[in-house]
Amino acid sequence: MASGKDEKKSDVDVKQEDVMIAVLIADSFSMRFVPITIDRPKALLPIVNRTLIDYSLESLLLCGVHKTIVYCVSHADKIRHYLNNSMWTSPGSNMTVQVISHSTDSCFSLGDALRDIENKALIRTHDFILLSVDVITNVPLLPIFEKHRERKLADKNLLMTHVFRQSFPGHRSRNTEDDLALAINPVNQKVLHYLSTSKLELLGCPLDIFRTHSQVELRYDLVDTHIFICSPLVLTLFTDNFDYQTMGDLVKGILTNADIYDNSIYYHKLERCYAAQVTNVSMYDAISKDIIQRWTYPLVPDMKWDIKIPRYTLSRDNVYKQPDVKLSKGSVLETDTVVGQGTVIGETTHVTRSVIGENCKIGNNVSLSDAYIWNNVIVKDGCRIDLAILADDVVLNENVELGRGCILGPGVVIAEGTKIPANTRLMSSPMKDEFSQDDDAVAAPISAGSVAFIYQNKREEESDTESLADDTWGREVVEEEDEVEDEEEEEEEEEEEEANSDFGDADIQDEDVSAFFREVLDSMQRGFEEKVKAENLILEINSSKFAYNITMEDVNTLVLKAILSLPEVLNPDSIASFKDYVSKLKPILKHFLPILKNYIKKSVSQLECLNFLENYWIDHPKYIESVTYIMKFLYDEEIFAEENLLSWYNKSSNQTVKKHVEAFIRWLQEADEESDEE
Repeated sequence: MASGKDEKKSDVDVKQEDVMIAVLIADSFSMRFVPITIDRPKALLPIVNRTLIDYSLESLLLCGVHKTIVYCVSHADKIRHYLNNSMWTSPGSNMTVQVISHSTDSCFSLGDALRDIENKALIRTHDFILLSVDVITNVPLLPIFEKHRERKLADKNLLMTHVFRQSFPGHRSRNTEDDLALAINPVNQKVLHYLSTSKLELLGCPLDIFRTHSQVELRYDLVDTHIFICSPLVLTLFTDNFDYQTMGDLVKGILTNADIYDNSIYYHKLERCYAAQVTNVSMYDAISKDIIQRWTYPLVPDMKWDIKIPRYTLSRDNVYKQPDVKLSKGSVLETDTVVGQGTVIGETTHVTRSVIGENCKIGNNVSLSDAYIWNNVIVKDGCRIDLAILADDVVLNENVELGRGCILGPGVVIAEGTKIPANTRLMSSPMKDEFSQDDDAVAAPISAGSVAFIYQNKREEESDTESLADDTWGREVVEEEDEVEDEEEEEEEEEEEEANSDFGDADIQDEDVSAFFREVLDSMQRGFEEKVKAENLILEINSSKFAYNITMEDVNTLVLKAILSLPEVLNPDSIASFKDYVSKLKPILKHFLPILKNYIKKSVSQLECLNFLENYWIDHPKYIESVTYIMKFLYDEEIFAEENLLSWYNKSSNQTVKKHVEAFIRWLQEADEESDEE
């Protein structure tokens, strides 16, 4: 017969075993949200006016989690301060929150974080929930946790339960970067094969899987929720394998080396629940819409989050407002809109599918569409915003227009009338590069009177790799070798298609290049008509270059193309011959001479532009006779060097263009011979 003391000890053990522990990784180890995450951790970014960490902790609390370990790396002090002053650490909280921090000098991935958790012995014997702070979910985790424990009784080698949800390709909340294919055993729900497909054209599955299992189910309709129920062995395996940086590395490593590890990974498919990760700004937009449209219930804007925070009221068409919101005459709040307390919206302002934070001032006749405006932002009269994020304390002066996909960091001020190109990222102070050897490089604001500087990732400065803006919006970052191959393939395709092109930009097949050319052409047209200074136009062109997937070769040739296009753009009905064209082109070339000298400097850029001119006049033969004047003008102005002109001519196989410039090239050769004789 057991003693009373033994019975009490047994009760304690049972209670300890019943404790649900979660590990919340409060860092995404990425730069997708720069520049707004330079001085602010991603965990504290607001989504529909609540921080990401609030959503994570609320979902864990609703699931019955007893203790959450919040593991911080970047800006750990700010996360700790926020939590210490929040309801999560108050005496009445039903969940214990423990904050653990680690230096950014030695923690660069999820794998590093889990190895540190193992070294600190934060998890010893308990199974635990592993969740990233940027996952928004209303999943009831307790039943999944209990099912995991039941399986563990029957399968001592159970490593973890991986949670997925069904979402077909093309759905807005499905991140294409997380596309994967799974092979599972439909009888026992074991994962047999795991393959990331975001960069694959063909999918493969080992034949051994079909030989050793009577039933195999292949799934491409599942999305990784980044929610895991883990045994403590997960931490040990990360410690033993320093090359594991992500959970995907662990899963593939276990399945590939099944004969070594003999561990089991099970999958759980969600039914009628929501889970999605805010990996990039595209997903930020999609998940915000899902929250507003109440797919994440009970995690919705009008939920009673904190007794200290005024509650939102819900109106028709998913319009949410906190108290003390002032709407002026003629202002309209349309579908899927959230407005925080203390915000004032001016007359005849139109807001749709947008989120506005607290204490913002929106002027008259403003258009906001898919805009995410944080706290204390000022948007003055006549501004136009379409799909953009404005961080705290941003100021847009009158008649500012933001292109789609812009990200404005805290404290940015945009001068009146400025047009910001699409996908531009701005910060309130210029970037500092302590390793730069270019003493003449002085960062300038995006426009006169603005406190706004372009954010550019260092890896872009000396290469033609894709801009991090593309990476931010969820596009693939192409490795250098792959990019060269892709560019060669694109050039071959363009050469085949250019012969049938018309005058204008129809020969530009790539969407980014086409958009860049249109912006450059608009800037050049305005610059010529309004006599804008060259340095200001160069700033606009450079900002567009950083915003799109544009190489310097594209910049050089498309600037030249825009100049050659302007005579017909400015005078569509008054050019009857090449002489008329040349007479209109002369003042344009002279006006933009400083811009041409800025971009066409080195021999390689000169040869690129000469090759471009050769192809351009083949496609636009109407004014081909002007090619001699253009080449001589650029030679006289020391933009084209003599040796590069001769080199291009000798290598060119296009007899039509060579015939038109033959006399000019002969003159160059004769002048060169006379110089040698002297």
